[in-house]
Amino acid sequence: MALAPYTGPFGTAELRHLLRRTLFGCSVDDLNHFTGMPLQAVVAELLNFTNNTTPPIKAYSSAGPGGVYDPALIDVTVPFGSPWPTIVRQMGIPPNPIPKRNESLRNWWTGNLVNQERNLREKLTLFWYNHMPIQVNIVFTPELSYSYCQLLRDKCKGNVRELLKSLSTDGAMLLYLNGAYNMAGTPDENYGRELMELFTLGEGSGYTQEDVATAARIFTGWSVTELSGGQPALPAVVFTIGNHDQNDKQFSSFFDNAVVSGQSTEVGAYGEIGQFVDLIFSTPESSTFICRKLYRWFVGNGLSPEVEADVIAPLAQLFRDETDSQDQIAIVLQALLTSEHFFSADVRGCMVKSAADLTIGWMRELRMPTPTSDLFEAQYNVWNRVREIMDGAAQAIGEVPNVAGWPAYYQQPQYDLSWVDSSTTAARIEIKKRIMVFGFSTPEQLVLPDNRNLQFKVDFIQVVSQFDQPADPDMLVQQAADLLFGVPVSASVLQQLKVQYLLQGQLSNYYWSNDYTVYVNDPATTDPTAMLVPQKLKNLFLDMMGAAECQLY
Repeated sequence: MALAPYTGPFGTAELRHLLRRTLFGCSVDDLNHFTGMPLQAVVAELLNFTNNTTPPIKAYSSAGPGGVYDPALIDVTVPFGSPWPTIVRQMGIPPNPIPKRNESLRNWWTGNLVNQERNLREKLTLFWYNHMPIQVNIVFTPELSYSYCQLLRDKCKGNVRELLKSLSTDGAMLLYLNGAYNMAGTPDENYGRELMELFTLGEGSGYTQEDVATAARIFTGWSVTELSGGQPALPAVVFTIGNHDQNDKQFSSFFDNAVVSGQSTEVGAYGEIGQFVDLIFSTPESSTFICRKLYRWFVGNGLSPEVEADVIAPLAQLFRDETDSQDQIAIVLQALLTSEHFFSADVRGCMVKSAADLTIGWMRELRMPTPTSDLFEAQYNVWNRVREIMDGAAQAIGEVPNVAGWPAYYQQPQYDLSWVDSSTTAARIEIKKRIMVFGFSTPEQLVLPDNRNLQFKVDFIQVVSQFDQPADPDMLVQQAADLLFGVPVSASVLQQLKVQYLLQGQLSNYYWSNDYTVYVNDPATTDPTAMLVPQKLKNLFLDMMGAAECQLY
């Protein structure tokens, strides 16, 4: 049975729902770009992307005498403002550049979210990161962590088997799940266990402990080195045949008692990995497991028996039908995001926003300015601040809590409610204050003078200038609610917001319309009530962004 396609109206409400789930926030610019396009075309465009990201750069420095920051005092082989992933680190010369490169990587990743293109690449990359994660500061090899990030971007909408095969010998994953220390005679089960339990099949799906032990033998022999000819080199994955278990590997009845023949070459050993990944995806449990994960990320956590039968089962069948396709995930997502179920009332406004959806979404929806690449030191400084406020709200980019990912996507029964628990609510309030009140500023001690003491704040006049008729307070408040709220609110609530913040207790719309028009025509006006227009807007948005409806999408 195929997943039922959506045949209802595809208007602004439906487009906004789709874009909120596939982008970080849904700005007026996003809506304007896609308005008038049919559903299939919108989803096709969202899935039409390449990995055209540029690498992270050295925007960091170290404090010298008198507290003066100097990029020449750290990571000296990398010129200030240049990419570092392909430059060998100098060893034995303090300070160690690894922490700075790790921070640069995480800030760069955050910048890719802030400046996302109008497509699914960054949200899909974050999906796979949550699903098959590393922790950058545990891997502690930034060049390999960068390669891991790019692997996810390269393959995020493609064939899942190919992604898993590549991931199994990825340097960052080898370090994170002990694969670099997995050798014949002393096999380490960590990666083989997580591959089945967390990445592809799920606990209790039917594989055995003996399957875990056997899988560990398949992955032996791969390690990481930072030497070449006895000299420092870029971190690289190496295979040592003497460390590989060359015996045959017998699996349980769950895998139809399959045998993977032991091999004695690097090509053969990689072929063993390929055979085992193929075995995993020959089981119906694997397709169901992956499709449930996609559902929880893009649709919601309500996996009722009806959803299992009417959505997950046909989606999993499509996943299996496209097992050899290089566009496997794109095809599956095209079906999910154009389905009747995806646009049903039950799954609109039903999810609590992650810290990334909240923070990046607000920044994009409010057109918050950030430094451009010509101010690269300021740019990375601001990205660092954005990353830190998301860290505080329990979504640290590059630093998931553990190999299971963020609890919102697996921890029963609260799931996404964990984003607003007692430990994160205060942090989410701080996110609102940072974006709405304080903005982002760059410090005095930056190296480049033109990058210092810059201010980046929301311009509320510019925000409402996107609306159809911002001089009409009824339309302004309605469109602000459409922009910010994940669910509709009553007319009485909108009326209260209008009177309290735009009319300041008056009853006639004239009091807003006149003041707004005066201010927009002359921002330097001395008219005492017109001068209050920016503050009125700020107060309105502050109130609205504190509402529970603003936490949903």
